[in-house]
Amino acid sequence: MKNDGIPCCAADALRRIRQVKINGVMTGITMLDESIAAVRAEGPASDTAIREALTKRVKVYNYIPPAVEDKYAEALMEEYRKQTERKQTT
Repeated sequence: MKNDGIPCCAADALRRIRQVKINGVMTGITMLDESIAAVRAEGPASDTAIREALTKRVKVYNYIPPAVEDKYAEALMEEYRKQTERKQTT
């Protein structure tokens, strides 16, 4: 189906929230794992491309205040690296 992986309702989306520390504050990010998997599958060539792709995907499901977008991008990259390292060691 075209919409596989997309939450069907708010309750489903709530089950897909992960807590990530952004600018010193624990922040809920909806669809983070799915966004990371999609970006990894795209295989961006540089850290800049990965940051941009992650931020773009995460913004679909989450509001990111413009004043802290760089902080979000840093935290998203950190989570991307953690998941990528875990995938490589398993």
